[in-house]
Amino acid sequence: MRQALIIDAFAATPDTAAVLRQIQQDRQLGKSRLTLMEGGVAAAVAHYAHTGTPQVVIVEDEGQDQNSLLERLDQLAEVCESGTRVIVIGSVNDIGLYRSLTGRGISEYLLRPLTSRQMLDSLNGLFADPHAAPRGRIIACWGARGGVGASTLAQNLAWGLGQHLREAVVYIDLDLAFGTSVLAFNIDAKQTVADALAHPERLDEVLMERCMVDYDDHLQVLASPGDCRVHGGVTLDGIDRMIDLAGRMAGLVVLDIPHVWAEWSEHLLGVADEVVVVATPDFAALRDAKSMLETIAVRRSGAPAPRLVLNRMDAKHPLLTAKDFEEALKIKPALTIPADPAVFGQAASNGQMLGETARTHKVTQQFQQLAALLAGRTPPARKSMSTLGKGLLLDWLKR
Repeated sequence: MRQALIIDAFAATPDTAAVLRQIQQDRQLGKSRLTLMEGGVAAAVAHYAHTGTPQVVIVEDEGQDQNSLLERLDQLAEVCESGTRVIVIGSVNDIGLYRSLTGRGISEYLLRPLTSRQMLDSLNGLFADPHAAPRGRIIACWGARGGVGASTLAQNLAWGLGQHLREAVVYIDLDLAFGTSVLAFNIDAKQTVADALAHPERLDEVLMERCMVDYDDHLQVLASPGDCRVHGGVTLDGIDRMIDLAGRMAGLVVLDIPHVWAEWSEHLLGVADEVVVVATPDFAALRDAKSMLETIAVRRSGAPAPRLVLNRMDAKHPLLTAKDFEEALKIKPALTIPADPAVFGQAASNGQMLGETARTHKVTQQFQQLAALLAGRTPPARKSMSTLGKGLLLDWLKR
């Protein structure tokens, strides 16, 4: 399964619950998260009356009455958000019921007894069409040590992706206590990521839009409060909900993950489509990068290997070389950034990205190359000036 899905399942019978527990452990759902609950359709209606729906909802119905089932599903539709895919499990084998369900927007109807293969095939089929993909590409940036420049890279990468693809990008600063996004982008954030995560059950696209700040035509920033008095606030459920919403709102989401090792940070590094690890050429960074990569290797089975970026490389007196990291981590560095405090200092002082203050600098070009690599697709073709000029001339002649 290519996408990392958030799935809620409401079983009504022990046999179906056993099948759903089985697929929770299946490798095809390694990047996804399935939460199993009891109570069938009625429990789902009660649950979503007070919280938002995930990308996929699976509900089981025990009844034999078609009309009662349709009534219960109509109640479920009233509390489901637009775009949620619903799979119904039942025991009534009737083509008329199937047509009624698809007419109501139900994605799939599966008959009991259910097998794990049927369930996995159904989940895979939901988003077989690439245009129906429910979420944008998630890129997680993490520093092997604190202060290695991971946030600076994440910020410039998010801006560079928007410029490269000319489409919507969301940057999320998850360092609640010491995040630098407000200063780096020189923005005024009335609400921050801490406000968005304060009540995960209320989090929706409207609240996300309210908390984000437009930096330019392509980049939206969900900033950190940057206040060490802000404690906690980051939970696995809240993070999953936020990333799910961001992925629906933009084709690319860049996560700036602070140097903390918690359940939620390990989870994000495991499920992201791309992981960028930033390290400086010293033994402590090498040790921590190696430890992290080994820890998340199982979670990222089948996913692209993390990209390694070496920052502040001193060409004349390196403590460790790129080759040292490659031999120890079995990963060739995707980018080596030279130590150049002047060019980075100027961008920081201006509250701008490197590509805005030093467009032709070598490091800017390296950032652009990394953005193109991580984007996973090419930008739309630009019209040439000659074509644009010809169009304007034809319009003028027609008038």
